[in-house]
Amino acid sequence: MDFTFFKFLYFMNQLRSAETPKYFLQRAWIYSKEMFPVFVYIPYVVALYFCMNIVIQILNTSNFQLAQSACWGEGSTDEMLNTLYAAGSQVVIDSTAIAGVVTAFFMMLMMRTFDDLKDFELDAQLFPHRSTARKLVLKRDIQAISLTSFITLVTVNLIWGQQTLSVFVLMMTYALLTFKWFFAEKFHREHIFFTMLDHQPLPYVINFFLIHTALASGAQYESFQTIHFILLLIVSMPITAWEVSRKIRSADMETEYETFSMVIGRKPATIIPMLFFLVVGGLNMHVGSILHFSQWYFIIDLLIMALVLFFYLRFLIKPLKENNVLTSVSLFVTTTFFLNLLINTLVHYAIF
Repeated sequence: MDFTFFKFLYFMNQLRSAETPKYFLQRAWIYSKEMFPVFVYIPYVVALYFCMNIVIQILNTSNFQLAQSACWGEGSTDEMLNTLYAAGSQVVIDSTAIAGVVTAFFMMLMMRTFDDLKDFELDAQLFPHRSTARKLVLKRDIQAISLTSFITLVTVNLIWGQQTLSVFVLMMTYALLTFKWFFAEKFHREHIFFTMLDHQPLPYVINFFLIHTALASGAQYESFQTIHFILLLIVSMPITAWEVSRKIRSADMETEYETFSMVIGRKPATIIPMLFFLVVGGLNMHVGSILHFSQWYFIIDLLIMALVLFFYLRFLIKPLKENNVLTSVSLFVTTTFFLNLLINTLVHYAIF
């Protein structure tokens, strides 16, 4: 008698517990609520992507370039500024842009699953309260979500993103390499700072691709220029700053979990995200001047930078548990920088 099928059933039952929901969609919803709340990520990704897409398209329009030349040559009169702001009417949302926003969402979802799969057993020990440790979500559920994301990404870009396929392949190759720890998992797990150096470029590679989808939107595929590199830094550097900030601890908070404050020291670990946010603030002001935003844009930017200095310097001077709010500050600063750029773009260029 062949017992293979019964052995398989026994193995599958061992993966479950009495609390494990019966259906995949139930487990997927539990995973989403805990690790990737879709009703938070969808509007944020849509707003962030189209903000970047719209800004890039505005900069590339003939109206903007002609009006910008006039402003530099003769001074910014109201008539010239009105011509400049009329560039918003030339913005288009085509299939390339749709492919871009879908890619942005599913790349974030796939990278979330990559992180959870890479550290599945370790996270079960460190975070026993999570749904995976309690077997409310199974490992194969996360694998299924990851595979679905991968298939969606490839399908969407083969159909609607053919102009940017070469950059897409570059992005996906790098993403898959980070999932495999660049085929040196043991070394990376033992050297967290090195891991940051070769894993942190991933958000920059993803945003580099998304910028190319914006450059390909419209009638002509525009070339990548210095201003686009500045936008790449604006949308990517906050991710690095947040990643470092969430792994900073005061001495009394350190555990066996390896943090940047443990590996490179608390002061360097705190200074890195602080400087990144200040650079982003400066770059935002540069872009704001190019787009001819009002003074309120710059005032808000300066206030955000002052907030960064206050909380990060406070922790540097008094590295106490109650002062370690850097993760929350980094999320607030990232969101506020983005909203300031988004709202001013929509208002000044009459895009609603």
